[in-house]
Amino acid sequence: MTRPRFSWPLAFVVIVLIGALLIYFIFDRLTSWPERAFASFTHESTASVAKLRDVLADTFQFRPRVVVRNKVFYESSQEVMQLTVLTKDTQVMHESDQSWLGSTKHIRIRATFRLHAGYDLDKQCQVSVQGTTVTVTLPPAKILSSEVLHWEVEELQDGLWNKIQPQDVTAELNALPKIAEEQEPDLPAEAQRAFEQKLSDKLKPLGYQAKIQTEAKQMTDTK
Repeated sequence: MTRPRFSWPLAFVVIVLIGALLIYFIFDRLTSWPERAFASFTHESTASVAKLRDVLADTFQFRPRVVVRNKVFYESSQEVMQLTVLTKDTQVMHESDQSWLGSTKHIRIRATFRLHAGYDLDKQCQVSVQGTTVTVTLPPAKILSSEVLHWEVEELQDGLWNKIQPQDVTAELNALPKIAEEQEPDLPAEAQRAFEQKLSDKLKPLGYQAKIQTEAKQMTDTK
């Protein structure tokens, strides 16, 4: 009986094939690691990102577009177009004199306004998540509106022939909101600081650090 002869060329081919398959397997695992890691991260972060969005919605009625590592998790679904962060009452006293042919009439009005400061949400607003950093992009804070709480005419003084007319008082009243806003030039900055602090306090329990970024790309870290 003749024993089969061992074929070294065939064995070499088998070894080369096995080695090639092993190298391909290792290479595939290495090159697909970022994708697999991201998929794992995405799966594990879905719950925390949902909590993040819930915090924004419950605290600020703010439902912006949420992006995690350039992948959109949620699109914007705003229910309100303005985010009021801070309100402040301010008192205005305004006097004016109007002269005609040497006759002067005088009006003095005092009023109390409530100013609302915050953000326009119909502008750009987005939340981006990179690791544990949450970057909130908003338009610059501003005074959104004012409402009169109380007003009174303290003095109406007619000129000799230049008499005060109802439209004079109306014009002075219409000028008061702008005067009230001009008296509080720091209110938008105060609103932004208040938003940053409140956002930071809400995100810390979730393990996130907040960062506020305006449309002008001026970035502020929230401590």
